[in-house]
This record gives sequence, structure tokens and C-alpha cells, in this order.
Amino acid sequence: VYGVEDKIEFIVGDFFKVVPNLKADVVFLSPPWGGPEYLNQDVFDLKLMGGMMDGFAVFSTAQKVTENIAYFVPRNTNVDQLASLAGKGGKVEVEQNLLNKKTKTLTAYYGKLVST
Repeated sequence: VYGVEDKIEFIVGDFFKVVPNLKADVVFLSPPWGGPEYLNQDVFDLKLMGGMMDGFAVFSTAQKVTENIAYFVPRNTNVDQLASLAGKGGKVEVEQNLLNKKTKTLTAYYGKLVST
């Protein structure tokens, strides 16, 4: 559609096994959230990631590939935690993803993905 199909490669696999050999301009993270139980939490904790994994470790691993990261997370994610991932003096842009005028998810952008 946009003439970029030859510039995009989708990789499906265990992130922690794939990432050591990965070279990329951007990493899109959409780790498991621990099932629908995340909706029962007032605030979703990235550190605990619904008991699935450490969301900070996932982000740190992605930073070994690139600083340009998009992180797709539940709508009730702790925004202070998302901001802390940018590091001191770093920037993050948090986008609310809406469906039928309701926030369903968030996407946090880092590195050169942040609008200037």
C-alpha cells in the first residue's frame, strides 16, 4: 500500500532468543499481559506484567537493539513507569488507542519515535 513492504520484516518467536541476533530500526513490543485479569487491577504494574514477566527487563532487552521502541500496553498501565523507561532527561510519548470513543490500550513511543 505505501511501497514499504520490502523494508519491513515481521519476526515471530521468543523475543529473548531472537533479540541477540536482531538488527532493527524500530522494535514494537507487545508482551503478554497475563490474561484478562489485568482489567481487575486499578493500575497495571509493568514490573509484574500480570505475573508473566518483568516489563522493565523486556524494555531493557529491546534497547540493546535500538532506542526507537513502541511499547503496546494495557490502558491501566502505570504511566509513571512508562515515563521512567525513558531515563533521566529522556522523552516518552503516550498514545491512547480508542475504540468506540473508549480507551482500550496505550502505546508508548521512545527514541526518534517521539514527535518533536
